Amino acid sequence: MKTKDFIREDHEEYNDEAGMVRSNLHTIIRSAEELEQLIHDNENMAEWAQEKLAVVKSMLVTVKDYIASEHERDLAKTVAETASSGATGAGAVATSMGGGAGFGKSIFMKRNLTKAKK
Repeated sequence: MKTKDFIREDHEEYNDEAGMVRSNLHTIIRSAEELEQLIHDNENMAEWAQEKLAVVKSMLVTVKDYIASEHERDLAKTVAETASSGATGAGAVATSMGGGAGFGKSIFMKRNLTKAKK
């Protein structure tokens, strides 16, 4: 096997990162909802369990902030490229921010909408 064939095979192995992330998020959400149902009001919880939940929350927020920053950078780059090609920057922002791919389809938003209707 040539080196370039090995690299190509290795690269093809990682072609569904978003699907894997979504699967992990669904598992996290399901587990969190089940845990929320198990915990009674005013129930004492072991300190180690509280700490683990705090770490999970911190990690989720860190990843969410990273992805949001990457998307904002990509949007700013797209707006700058569009503006430099003759379109107005304001028009590019208005069309890009108007519910682009992924906006409004978050599994977290669906959960919040479901709870709001109850």
